[in-house]
Amino acid sequence: MTQILEVKKLKKYYPIKKIGRRSYVKAVDNISFSVRRGKILGILGESGCGKSTLGRVITRLEMENGGDIFFLGNNISGINYRKIKDFRQKMQVIFQNPYDSFDPRRAIIKSLEIPMKLLNIGQNRRNRIEIIMDAMERAKLTPAYDYLERYPHELSGGQLQRISMLRSMLLKPNFLVADECVSMLDVSVRAEVLNMLLQFRSELETSILFITHDISVAKYMCDRIMVIYAGKVMEIADAKELISNPMHPYTKALISYSPIISPQREKDRFTITGEVVTPIDPPAGCRFASRCPFAKEICYTEDPEMTEISPGHFAACHLID
Repeated sequence: MTQILEVKKLKKYYPIKKIGRRSYVKAVDNISFSVRRGKILGILGESGCGKSTLGRVITRLEMENGGDIFFLGNNISGINYRKIKDFRQKMQVIFQNPYDSFDPRRAIIKSLEIPMKLLNIGQNRRNRIEIIMDAMERAKLTPAYDYLERYPHELSGGQLQRISMLRSMLLKPNFLVADECVSMLDVSVRAEVLNMLLQFRSELETSILFITHDISVAKYMCDRIMVIYAGKVMEIADAKELISNPMHPYTKALISYSPIISPQREKDRFTITGEVVTPIDPPAGCRFASRCPFAKEICYTEDPEMTEISPGHFAACHLID
């Protein structure tokens, strides 16, 4: 099974000015991972940990400060792909707020048809509309013709998010970044949207980077899960392995505080105190040390290396032998 995306020691720093010196917000700091064809990698962590920044850098909406990104075997680091049509077809993104993803002055049919026309998908306008309507019917947006001439403000968040997914999938991308794509939706429609995403993955063999803060959603959607804290990778493993056998204290905390994942772990719950470490020139050592109830002296001085605990299961923690 081939790797469609490989990221090596990726960094994204934002410079800020302080009196007498320049500091940096280290949003993504030395992150490495890979995604295989047709698989879903979940990116899990609290708000502000760098998940969305990672997605924006990979999709070339922002440029990295260091590291390498290999996509379909090619190194795309340091290249601005914003205006390269071929790349935009192969790598798509679904944003958190669907209302910010559409031109409010443009009918839905135009928003769906224009990308297809620019990328020469469909023989003519009639054929493109047929493709769009067929995709809508399969996405349970029925009757399809009832949606074509509507404007974004005339649709619910769930309907518009499904159309946002359709717009990406009509281009048959090799890779998709889904950035908190259900966090703004009602619980009643989340399952429909998630199942639609899984259906597209199955049909097109599209690899997906699924960004979320909800560990129960990550368990449902993902083949593997990578846990991030303050711009650093804490743990990465197969989804079932990570949920059933978490090794990093931060991962254990996330799971123990998820009633859907672990309703019986109340007695094992431990309290995380303090605030998330600042990403502005963060201190030495483990990023989680200031909130970890098990931290030792070495945790405050040395940055832990990723350790392979079992095949495919890695964690960065000094407590792990």
